[in-house]
Amino acid sequence: MTLTHMICLSYYLKEMLVEKCLKYVSLEHNLLKMINLMFKKRIMHRKISLVTVFSFWGCISLMAQTGYQVTFVNKQEANGFKPEKVYLFSIEDRAVLDSAACENGTYVLKGTATLPKLASICGTATGYNVVAAFVLDETPLQVVLDRGVKVEGSDVNARMAAITDAINQGGVDQRRIQQEATTLAEKYGGQLPDSIGKRLDKEWEDVSARQMHALRQGILDNKDNLIPAYFIFNYDDVLGMDFLDTYLRDYPYKQNALLKSTFHKLEGAKRKAAGAAFTDFALADMQGVSRKLSDYAGKGHYVLVDFWASWCGPCRQEMPLVKSLYEKYHPKGFEIVGVSFDTNKEDWTKAVEQMGMTWPQLSDLKAWKSEAAQLYDVRAIPATLLIGPDGKIVASGLRGAQLQKKLEDIYE
Repeated sequence: MTLTHMICLSYYLKEMLVEKCLKYVSLEHNLLKMINLMFKKRIMHRKISLVTVFSFWGCISLMAQTGYQVTFVNKQEANGFKPEKVYLFSIEDRAVLDSAACENGTYVLKGTATLPKLASICGTATGYNVVAAFVLDETPLQVVLDRGVKVEGSDVNARMAAITDAINQGGVDQRRIQQEATTLAEKYGGQLPDSIGKRLDKEWEDVSARQMHALRQGILDNKDNLIPAYFIFNYDDVLGMDFLDTYLRDYPYKQNALLKSTFHKLEGAKRKAAGAAFTDFALADMQGVSRKLSDYAGKGHYVLVDFWASWCGPCRQEMPLVKSLYEKYHPKGFEIVGVSFDTNKEDWTKAVEQMGMTWPQLSDLKAWKSEAAQLYDVRAIPATLLIGPDGKIVASGLRGAQLQKKLEDIYE
């Protein structure tokens, strides 16, 4: 692969990350990622009259409800955007708060709800075809859709828009850099001069740094409102677990439903952090016998937990190296525990046989819902955990040359 191709591929991969980050705050995208959550209230049964119960909960309900009004002005009818109805959707509750039909390009959505909450105006009752996302409170809001979208009427939404604009501008700048890299690569016959490549890399990193600064500073400056919950929900993968762990400890809205997935990721990150004691789990082996990770780990030897699946191409590509490392270091005590994310036992066992994997293999055939995947927040495979002789995590994510080098350092 030429240097130009490598540079272009690098920019392409970075662009994918940027697009992923932007898709929840840009009008260019119509889908807003939602968490499917169901909330249940448990009421302790006591020996009190029905009148008392209804009166009590009626008072609580009245106290909790606050009025709101959102006026949506659609100036894009001439361009074909003419929904008969729009919906005011609670992002965190995944529920419709109100709907309104069009009257001369204007839709008025109003009612009462427990406020504040994160909301969006959508073209469907399911929460998709998002026009705008914002903080809904008792302040009357006007959402204007023209060439862009503006949420007018409250300071908190002005601040939310400023953060969004900074992130979006970064995306524009990165697309410009990518286009320049592609054009120059063609000009120089498929290989960029080092000086140009370094300049473009520096520009890219500067733009990325500005985006991250705007995002983190926006979160830090708005600890008293729901803005951080919105941006953490959309960007927790790039914000960094250390930053989020520190920030969320005393964030007043940390119980917001949108942050449930972030806390799950934090728990997984802590479990696989270097120095942490491994968290045990039990899965069936290929004979159907339940085995624990502790049957192998913490016994005085290094153990590699290898998350894989028969349908995973990169896992199969990695396996010859893993096999060679096992054969080389197993006589010195090195062990591997394979954890398959297959759902079909025949596919799993056939792949083990085909690739000559002679080390212990475990699976509950639940794929991404596997107990092990949930405990260690495994969201992509291949993935690994290296556990030391004392049962503490040495490293996570070691693959290829990195894994080879680590084992050489340990055993040679």
